[in-house]
Amino acid sequence: MKSTKDKIIDAAVFCLNRNEKASIDEIANHLDLNRRTIHRYFKDRSTLIQCCREKMMATCNKAMNEAYESSDDALKQVENMFYAALTIGTEYSFVKKLFDRSGYSDVVNSEMEVYDNVKYKWFMLIEKLQKTGVIRSAVPLPWIYNLFGGMIDIAISAQASGDIAVNDIKKLSWAAFKGSIGIIN
Repeated sequence: MKSTKDKIIDAAVFCLNRNEKASIDEIANHLDLNRRTIHRYFKDRSTLIQCCREKMMATCNKAMNEAYESSDDALKQVENMFYAALTIGTEYSFVKKLFDRSGYSDVVNSEMEVYDNVKYKWFMLIEKLQKTGVIRSAVPLPWIYNLFGGMIDIAISAQASGDIAVNDIKKLSWAAFKGSIGIIN
């Protein structure tokens, strides 16, 4: 069973995904709690957001690293990372919203965290696939990264709306992403 603190973090992620400016009161209302209960665990909104960020980053990094390590084939790694992002959709979407998706130069220039940085690994896979001709080299890396995140957002919305069968979302979203960056097979 989840602790109250974990429930608050999950509710905050849900509310902040829908409205980045969601207040402590809105998060409390979502949980049917009062504001004081949240303040027992978190000093203020920024402390709560920082805890959300840390928890979601850990969740996302774990899932994406496992997907990265799942194969030696670069295309399969990207596909598995895509599926991992779909599986942890809400968490991935939250992390993506907190951080600028297009900061490619920041990733490449940040040598300290290169080996632990999932985003860096992802960019290196895409570069490799472009160099081997699997992905069109005319499509800039930051554009592909934004397409990746956008496709995850679309899949999350489609699943939430119920318009697309849950079993089809994975297949349809990967096919759409592949096609958008020029992967034929």
